[in-house]
Amino acid sequence: MSKIDELDDQRQKLRMDLRKSLDKLNETRAKLSKVREELQQLRKTRDGLNDTVRALKQTRDRLRDSSKEKLVALRELLKKMSDRPHASIAEKELASLEWHVQTSPLGKDEEKRLMTKIRGLEIRVSGYHNVLKLREEITKQREEADQVHARIQELAAESQKHHEDVVQLSGAFQTLRAKRDEQQKSLDDLRAKVGEINQNFVELRNELTDNEKRIRREKEEALKEALKGEAQRKLSKGEKLTLYELGALYEGEEE
Repeated sequence: MSKIDELDDQRQKLRMDLRKSLDKLNETRAKLSKVREELQQLRKTRDGLNDTVRALKQTRDRLRDSSKEKLVALRELLKKMSDRPHASIAEKELASLEWHVQTSPLGKDEEKRLMTKIRGLEIRVSGYHNVLKLREEITKQREEADQVHARIQELAAESQKHHEDVVQLSGAFQTLRAKRDEQQKSLDDLRAKVGEINQNFVELRNELTDNEKRIRREKEEALKEALKGEAQRKLSKGEKLTLYELGALYEGEEE
């Protein structure tokens, strides 16, 4: 095999290797792009969950603070009601006195005494109702805070799962990126090698072309000399010359 054929084979083989390398690089780039999109979506979901958790924590803390404030108010109210009767008893007594005042003829002093007692019972009953209302509100806010807290734990666990997926996918992304960089370097090296071999091929082909031209010129000169010699021989013998022989003879004379 000639040197130029060998270089041509090397060039063709490197071009095939170059196409294969480029295909692998494009495949890795496509995978990298897909993983990047998945990673961005996972991070977006995780960050959205974290934002929701932060907002829910604020809601939970507001509910807990409000229930604590109402608990303080309840304790203060209970201190003032140390002699409080049971609500149902006070309400029955209040209703009885009000009915008695409305339906019975009373003296001025007796009516005044009963009205004073009625106002005292009204205060007691109203205070007990306030106690019940505060207790109900405290219980409700605590329950709501517990529900919010449970939701926070649920979302936090979901966010943690997404974070773990992000970490795992980030590792895969870094591996793919390193692979892409390695394949890009290999591709660049191949391109440089192809360029070098192609340059050698072109240079050698040009050299061969110059040699071929030189050989062709030498053959043409040898043919002319042969024709000229033959023409001179025929002239010396008086033989008829061909057109090519005449041309060679006259060209030699012109020179």
